[in-house]
Amino acid sequence: MFITAQTSIDIEARAQAVWDFSSQPANWTASNPTEHFGLRFSSPDNLPHEGVEFDQRESVAGVVADLHGRFHFMDRPHLAFWSGVATYRLAGGLLRVRVPEGGVMRLEETEHGVRMAHDVFMQFPDSLWGALCRWFFEKRLDGPRAVYEHSYRELVFFKERVEQMSASSTESIDAS
Repeated sequence: MFITAQTSIDIEARAQAVWDFSSQPANWTASNPTEHFGLRFSSPDNLPHEGVEFDQRESVAGVVADLHGRFHFMDRPHLAFWSGVATYRLAGGLLRVRVPEGGVMRLEETEHGVRMAHDVFMQFPDSLWGALCRWFFEKRLDGPRAVYEHSYRELVFFKERVEQMSASSTESIDAS
């Protein structure tokens, strides 16, 4: 029982610039400050690489979760595939629901820059418990909308910041 969200945005910048900015843990956390509470990669440089695990504390649809995942495939600066398990804490942490999650981050060159996409999924267990959790997430928390908005907010932040940095560097070159 899957819930998916597909988001994308066009950014007037090169893929490498978007990748370098968005892969920084501080920038990822800042991309959604009301719902991101920290990100750590288990690599010496604290950056994502193929095979690297990560821990992110976040909130989706108003429910706090600890996401532990791994990057399975990476083609820098164009593609990253990750999966993990998010442990959502309900009723003040008395009830914990573990939900497998994953995503594909794509950066595709366009005529005017790059299209950044982040497609994410949540897989609720195929059981009565999973059906109940999914029903609660969809009907009571408006989860599909919340997941889409959560992901899209991140992309808008990256667009605004990277384009701002690109404009600043162009202005510096023009002033020389």
